[in-house]
Amino acid sequence: MTTSIKKKSLPEQSVTVPWVDILQDAEDGLLALSIRVGLQVLQQMMAAEVEQLAGPKGRHDPQRQAVRHGTEVGSVFLGDRKISVPHPRVRAADGSEEIPLDTYHQFQDPTLATQAVLERMLYGLASRQQRHADAAFEAAMEQPGPSKSTVSRRFIQATQQALDRFLQRRLDDRTWVVVMIDGLRVADHLVVGALGIDADGHKRVLGLVEGATENHTVVMALLQDLITRGLTAAQGLLVVIDGAKALAKAVHDVWGDQVLIQRCQIHKQRNVLDHLPKSAENRIRQRLRKAYQEPDADTAAQALEALAKELERDHPGAAGSLREGLAETLTVHRLGLPGLLRQTLANTNALESINSQLRTHAQNVKHWTNGQQVLRWMASASFFIEDTLTRIPGYREIPVLQTALKATCSKTPEQKTEQIG
Repeated sequence: MTTSIKKKSLPEQSVTVPWVDILQDAEDGLLALSIRVGLQVLQQMMAAEVEQLAGPKGRHDPQRQAVRHGTEVGSVFLGDRKISVPHPRVRAADGSEEIPLDTYHQFQDPTLATQAVLERMLYGLASRQQRHADAAFEAAMEQPGPSKSTVSRRFIQATQQALDRFLQRRLDDRTWVVVMIDGLRVADHLVVGALGIDADGHKRVLGLVEGATENHTVVMALLQDLITRGLTAAQGLLVVIDGAKALAKAVHDVWGDQVLIQRCQIHKQRNVLDHLPKSAENRIRQRLRKAYQEPDADTAAQALEALAKELERDHPGAAGSLREGLAETLTVHRLGLPGLLRQTLANTNALESINSQLRTHAQNVKHWTNGQQVLRWMASASFFIEDTLTRIPGYREIPVLQTALKATCSKTPEQKTEQIG
């Protein structure tokens, strides 16, 4: 026979801790004080729940639903530590079953420990340093902290869960207008990432894929994954890339004429300057910057072509680099975007800024064992930095971009080529 016990929600409580205990614990430091006070609060919360179920101790209540059934030693998680605590037990009044205490079971949740370890590792505390960081805990509880191997297992579990969540997250919950694609080098591994910018200017890391290089196959896998999870280019999409030919080809193979490509102007300038002697770099850099600052696409294109002609004789490599994909470096100009938004979307700086944050979270890793480990770290860190991401500069002008993209996507391939070329 099973008895159904209807629990009431626990009332708000005023928990008291004797001052003499506080003063004594304070000698061991603030953390030790917090731990001991926290355990006393937990004990009082469990006692309040028992009283709610079984009534005041020592008073017979014929209507009570449960009776006290002694205590036993169990364990709860406090931060990332599993500690032993005595907890009361309660059975149904007819003796048919034990009634679990909600308070006790909430503090038994192992995800509390897993999350604590994840946060510490991502904020720069190595697994071997975890025990040293919690010396106050061990002094307070007289219980050893988790070993390095335990910390590592919890971190692997947490990051794998984060990676699974990341790879399954739907992308059709927003209207995406821009996708930036770039690579991040992690030891011997290259992670190609995609950053999405929605119609309100908010940023989110959409996808990650690991590969040796930014080759066509790797980028195709990334784009197909984004489409499978709901990313669409039906209303037009601007794809900003670093200028690699493999990226451009993969984007065209997947989306065809539904998207426009903007090659990063900063990468273009670096590529051109790499073909020049040091004595010519500053002068050519200034010419490139001035040309790209022109709001009119035709004026900018004429200035860049004139510079390429000047470079042809003495520096043909620089001239060829400048002309390669030149039209796609001026896509944001031809779309008629206002100044601040045009400057923001003319390069991949927004994604490179996130890549820098990802590197910071992984800076204490000294040995990368495989690509799966890299992806686990990157996905976990992506979730952590999402709440800190701000909207892009010029986000209020995104409707201008949306209108321009829709108008361009409605044109025939010939008209589109004429516009962008």
